[in-house]
Amino acid sequence: MEDWVEQCRNGQASVYAKVVKALQPKVLGFLYRMTQNRELAEDIGQETFLRAFRLLDRYDRKKAAFATWLFTLARNLCLDELRKNRIRSVGLEEAAELPADSNANPHRAVQEEEWEQRIAAAVGRLEPEYREIFILREYQNLPLEEIAQIAGYPLGTIKSRLHRSRLRLQEILAPMMKDCGTVGL
Repeated sequence: MEDWVEQCRNGQASVYAKVVKALQPKVLGFLYRMTQNRELAEDIGQETFLRAFRLLDRYDRKKAAFATWLFTLARNLCLDELRKNRIRSVGLEEAAELPADSNANPHRAVQEEEWEQRIAAAVGRLEPEYREIFILREYQNLPLEEIAQIAGYPLGTIKSRLHRSRLRLQEILAPMMKDCGTVGL
């Protein structure tokens, strides 16, 4: 990845398509989970990659990996958009429709899909500063140190927000779990 970025900086702009192809699914996944709106996520994603290309001369590989720098840019653009539009939470009908396990029986597949939707809706109800940390850790599987770089907060703050986001999700999901007869998270 870093070699491709260097090639772009040295005038081989066509190589940037490889960078986009490699990182776009993760960036769009993060943005979609943050906004719960596919069109908005795609718009912010496009702006992220365009802005990153224009700002390549500001990227310093000694400070962070390119992917970390790009996620920081995506995060900042997303938070700006969330503040501007005051997107705070979503309902179940707006939650991501995630595919169920094809090996499961039909009844179980429906239940799993319903729970995926409930969890996505619950994550969408988190405040943005908690939602971003949770998504970067649980959906993008980023190490806490990299999340701290992306978010621009100390590692202790990241750990605290991750813990609080998990507690808040338990609060949100607990009534649904009681209704279904499920105990604990």
